[in-house]
Amino acid sequence: MSITEDTVRQIEDGQVQNLKDVNIDDVYEYEDKIRRKTPLDLYDLWERLNWRVQDLDFSVDKEHWDNMFDFMKEELFRTFTLFFIGEQAVTETLSPLLHAAPTDDDQIFLATQVVDEARHTVFFKKFFEEVLGVGGGLGGAFEYLGPHKVEGFKQIFDNQLVEAVDRVRMNPTDRVAWVRGITIYHFVVEGMLALTGQKFLLRIFREMGLMPGFRAGFTAVARDESRHVNYGVGTLQREVALNPKMADEISDTVLGILEAAVKTIEPADRPYAEGINHPNDLPPQLRLNPREVYGFSLDSLTKRLRVTGLSTEACQQVNDKGWEYFQAQIDGYEKRFDREHSIRYFDRGEVELVAS
Repeated sequence: MSITEDTVRQIEDGQVQNLKDVNIDDVYEYEDKIRRKTPLDLYDLWERLNWRVQDLDFSVDKEHWDNMFDFMKEELFRTFTLFFIGEQAVTETLSPLLHAAPTDDDQIFLATQVVDEARHTVFFKKFFEEVLGVGGGLGGAFEYLGPHKVEGFKQIFDNQLVEAVDRVRMNPTDRVAWVRGITIYHFVVEGMLALTGQKFLLRIFREMGLMPGFRAGFTAVARDESRHVNYGVGTLQREVALNPKMADEISDTVLGILEAAVKTIEPADRPYAEGINHPNDLPPQLRLNPREVYGFSLDSLTKRLRVTGLSTEACQQVNDKGWEYFQAQIDGYEKRFDREHSIRYFDRGEVELVAS
């Protein structure tokens, strides 16, 4: 079903607190609707959709957090922290792509993205302080995460992302290095990882009626990220049109980081929380089918690769390799903990689901 004009007006509402009732799937459909806009068109959209972290009220969120089950707090704290670290990392490392951008229009848009990422970092800092009771900004979040940092996340944000941006910084005229950086940022970090995490976290909170302040702010974050992804699609489509060999560079870049991305989505490093032995032991809204999560993440990536101009074969290779990596994570989980992965219960139809 095509997105309605009423829904578009709701998504484009200038009052950030009103975004708490927006369905995240509508935000993603909205992103598809505005696709193929120029960098300056997206700049204009940025001006219209600007929002203020200070306008968010987290008082109800604090009540919800204080009364939440411990196992849910533990899982969410980890997720929140990874997002916080990711936003800060992007804020700190995006500037070389801005300075090396090949056109003035690219630079103008990427300047707005740097501002967006800084605002997202401030959003999480405010949320951590006022709801989770963790001060000290990113340092406080790091202190919590410490040894629990996800392996794939570390590979991307501590190694591959830094190395890709350093190549651009060292040689700003290297167009191939710039395209690789845009691919990692806009297609993998945002288009695969961030959009997947946002979709399912916001869906859970919306269905459970939880965290209205966070829902509003995180929906605004997702709206920003969708605009960034939109820029990445149009930019890489242009680069492939100018030089078809760039398609191979994009494909190689994605395949080189894909395993780490899969390990970030499915870390497979911990068993269920204490007392949770089966998905049916969870509240209905928390019974997420891993296959749905995996499929969404790969579809989000491959559909944008197709629009960019990659061949059907190249996109299929990415999809197949992604599922191969997910299967390896499932097998590794079962070997490590000597128990079935939750996906088995869903595949056998044993899980009682609620309509999303």
